[in-house]
Amino acid sequence: MHAEVDQLLEDAPKEWELVDVDEDPALSSKYGEQIPVLFVNGRLFARIRLPRLGTRLRLMRAASR
Repeated sequence: MHAEVDQLLEDAPKEWELVDVDEDPALSSKYGEQIPVLFVNGRLFARIRLPRLGTRLRLMRAASR
């Protein structure tokens, strides 16, 4: 998912915080079967895979909030 977002937003500034869900028991119990998980500005954006339609536009909107 990380590579897909980088490709979709190659010309946009972005910062990543990578979190290993398996290292945190609370996150592991919440998202363990649904990783990868993508949060944009603290809000859940996608689980398992990126949505197919309008992903770039949706990412840009979510990041601007």
